[in-house]
Amino acid sequence: MRKQVLAILSAALVSATAISACGVPTTGGESVPEATTEAAGKYALDTSDDKKENSDANKSDDAGRKVLRFGQGNAGDGLDMQVSTSSRAASIADEITESLLRFNEDNVEVPVLVTAFPTISDDGLTYSFELKEGVHFTNGAELKASDVKFTFERMFTPATGAKSTAYFKMIKGAQDMLDGKATELAGFEIQDDYHFTITLDYAFAPFIKNIATSYADIFPEEACKEAGDKWGFGTDLIGTGPYKIDTNDDTTGVTLVKNDDYHAGDVNLDEIDFVYFDDDQTKLIAYENGDIDLADVNPALLSQYQETNASEITAYHPLGTAFMSLNLKADYISDINVRKAISLAINREELVDTILNGAGIPASSFLNNNIPGHDDSLSVYEYNPEEAKKLLEEAGYGDGITIDAEVRQADQTVFAALQGYLDEVGITLNLNVVDNATWTADRTAGKIPVTGMTWNALYPDGDFQMYNYFYSTNSVAQGVFYENADFDKAMDDARVSTDENKRAELYKKADKLLSQDDYACIPLYYPQSQFIAKPYVKNYKVGNLIYHFFDVDIDADAKAKA
Repeated sequence: MRKQVLAILSAALVSATAISACGVPTTGGESVPEATTEAAGKYALDTSDDKKENSDANKSDDAGRKVLRFGQGNAGDGLDMQVSTSSRAASIADEITESLLRFNEDNVEVPVLVTAFPTISDDGLTYSFELKEGVHFTNGAELKASDVKFTFERMFTPATGAKSTAYFKMIKGAQDMLDGKATELAGFEIQDDYHFTITLDYAFAPFIKNIATSYADIFPEEACKEAGDKWGFGTDLIGTGPYKIDTNDDTTGVTLVKNDDYHAGDVNLDEIDFVYFDDDQTKLIAYENGDIDLADVNPALLSQYQETNASEITAYHPLGTAFMSLNLKADYISDINVRKAISLAINREELVDTILNGAGIPASSFLNNNIPGHDDSLSVYEYNPEEAKKLLEEAGYGDGITIDAEVRQADQTVFAALQGYLDEVGITLNLNVVDNATWTADRTAGKIPVTGMTWNALYPDGDFQMYNYFYSTNSVAQGVFYENADFDKAMDDARVSTDENKRAELYKKADKLLSQDDYACIPLYYPQSQFIAKPYVKNYKVGNLIYHFFDVDIDADAKAKA
């Protein structure tokens, strides 16, 4: 049987190279990139002479200026991060608009538009902020507390169609605005142009982190109102950030230029060109041609480019976990011995090394290893197929069982390998590959016994990674149906505590209940992502899911000689 497993692993590896879809899906509502056929045609037809002409032209255009060209998928439906949930949109918007606080590329939260972190009342309900004075939007208007109030009230105005209000609706009066019962936010009070308070309906410790996300970027009131429905499209996005929009056709790319009046000081680059591509292979051909300087590398293409460009590839680890998501009400899956047997049947280290080309870290629990609360003392989940068979025998399934799995194409390769592992212990995994819309409808309706999922956190906090998926009242909507009162209590207690060490211990307890005691999911690995950058691109780093350009630099002399 072992030979059969290795044969399937080998076949899956070949399949991984052929698949052009994103390697590991997230749950952030990412929109599918729009086709950029003009760019695709250009790079598909390039001859060696064309490559030289294109490269020479770019050098001429960039002479004397530091210009970074970044290749990515289309940003989707605009750059308004109240409406968009796309990380591709955020990579652009976050250079233009800023939140009060943000997470840097070391995943450390820092003040941006405020003088310091807000002070918090003893009951954990009221947050007091002080804006920096003399911060200007790129249209010349000075940032005031009224702009912050406008931004949050716009978020809760139903006509806006904001998609991430769940992260902020604990603000007093937010639900009334969402329900159309109010037009102002009761919990937002302005003391003067630079001081304001935000009051919550209930204590919620992660609030301070939620306001550091792209979804809380601050907009200038007058300019945003004037743009109306055009906000976030074309050049109608104005912020306090280090760059401003020069051109944007919403189809092939966006050009940003330096904000010479940036409140945090001078930035390294004169210009950032975001060039849209409709597929990863075309994008990397453009990189090889010298038409872009920087791009992410799909795991399916990693081995190919490691052979030729290993020194230009940098790996990083987002704050997520890839796992087998289980419907705990489904036949067989409802039996904890079956869930344990599934876990024991999987060789996670081999899975990562062989199928993912090493692009991941084998899991030891559900919480990502860079999130407070992860238990660093744990080893990788045990691989013991003989013990798995024994558990199935004791559960009365010695003759074998069949379990249905429904996955998206992006998870097909990994699940083909899982089929082999499970087959070795007597579990037949029927694999049905469907489109995203079908998968989402079936999963949320509780129709899928087993599926693949990568759940990413926007910042390092256990609440973000566990609460929305496994808390009892939320797990129903995820098609999981996990219910453990002790798990819920640990999550509840962590939500109201302002002691970060205590919160981490509570998340460690919750994680143990979830993934070590109840086996309510089967963690597989902590994903690795990677980017490829020309040698003249300096100081580039990615902290989590979103590509930012705050510290990157270009060695102009080296680029001119490249």
